[in-house]
Amino acid sequence: MSHYQYWFAGFLLLLSSNIQAQVEADRISLHQLMQFMAKHKEIHATFVENKYIKGVDVPLESSGDLMFIAPSTMVRNTLQPKPEMLKLTGNTVTVERMGRKHSLQIDDYPEISLHFEGVRALLAGDVERLTHLYSVGLTGTFVDWKLVLNPLRQGTALKSLNLNGSHDSVKSVEVHLEDGDYSIMQVSRKDLNE
Repeated sequence: MSHYQYWFAGFLLLLSSNIQAQVEADRISLHQLMQFMAKHKEIHATFVENKYIKGVDVPLESSGDLMFIAPSTMVRNTLQPKPEMLKLTGNTVTVERMGRKHSLQIDDYPEISLHFEGVRALLAGDVERLTHLYSVGLTGTFVDWKLVLNPLRQGTALKSLNLNGSHDSVKSVEVHLEDGDYSIMQVSRKDLNE
């Protein structure tokens, strides 16, 4: 090997080690992600959700608007296929459909509670609440991260929540149930474009 080839090989080795160091430096920790999420006092987004249910040939699609107001209010306003508003404030869920309102306490419905509490804890940047409910796996970088939440509570219908995001925005939410049914919600922040 010539002197030039040694120099070039050394340069490539140095370059690859610098790239690897940069990639490792860009990895995001759970605490970093939650600090970024906690900065938002209010988030507005649109969603398109597809539910895949055994025995149904095509996914069931719905779409509408989402809103989060720190620390504990979440609103899902479904516009298509039928208007429905679901609002979670504290432990109270209010559902409004066809001009009728119905309220319930989320603690009385553990499956709903677990799902909403996981998303709400992430949006609020509440590490303690999130790790109390789920075993948490976070991979990726600040630009492209994936959060996998597996319930710590035994015997629930919820198998996992998988959230994908970029920076301080959730881009998609996958809900996987133990029976094999699942849903995928694509989320687009509206307040980023204002």
